[in-house]
Amino acid sequence: MNQENFDYLKDKLFYLGFGDKLNADLEKNITRGQEKFKLHMVGEFSKGEKKESVEYAVDFTKSKQNDMYFLNSYRATLAATENEKSQTFYINKGKGVTAKEAYNLLDGRAVHKDLVNKEGNPYSAWLQLTGKPDENGNHKIQQFHTAWGYDLDKSLAKHPIKELTDPAQKESLIKSLEKGNLQSVAFHREGRDEKMFIEANPKEKIINVYNDKMQKQFQGINERKTQSVKKDDVQQAPDEKKKVDKQDKAEEPDLQDKKTKGKKVST
Repeated sequence: MNQENFDYLKDKLFYLGFGDKLNADLEKNITRGQEKFKLHMVGEFSKGEKKESVEYAVDFTKSKQNDMYFLNSYRATLAATENEKSQTFYINKGKGVTAKEAYNLLDGRAVHKDLVNKEGNPYSAWLQLTGKPDENGNHKIQQFHTAWGYDLDKSLAKHPIKELTDPAQKESLIKSLEKGNLQSVAFHREGRDEKMFIEANPKEKIINVYNDKMQKQFQGINERKTQSVKKDDVQQAPDEKKKVDKQDKAEEPDLQDKKTKGKKVST
């Protein structure tokens, strides 16, 4: 077994948010010399008082030239009570959607990512799944570029969010929303704090607000008039299937192996 390659793959799994629970099965499959194999995990995430589960299937392939293995993609499936939703996420030049971000996208929220275009130039955009799935079961990924004009900071400032009064809490809140999280906050009104949940909504240039029972709150008439969508500002992401690079930066949500699916995992 190529130990250096194995260590690299372990690091990639960790930084994509899969932790170290797949390492033993990864080593077994590499030792057997299989050309292709999948490793499975289940992640459990909180949505208000509810728990939602995502099944992950991580794809590994062996090089045709040597004993190196590559992690180029994984498929995530949100087992919702109404409609099951799946998407394949590709790892491109060290950049990729993390396991927790995949859940957030499948649950309908937007995620802010640093990306690289075809010319190799870096840029930032909000990503959101849209439309019906194609023949492969994947949804189109809509991108809202910087020129689209979504200002998360200004959108937050329109609400009496207590966490905004503390610089450290404000920074943490913005980072959480950029990862696509449904974030619990306190609305300070009439001398008392009221628990709310918020999420970024780049498409409407607002934040969505829910009460503690996850009921969406009416926020008045949207002051922004309907605008024509410019191709450079909002677009569909092209096919992302690229060769794997050597660095990924991501977060690690709490995940569990399918073999221990009955064990509760908090997020």
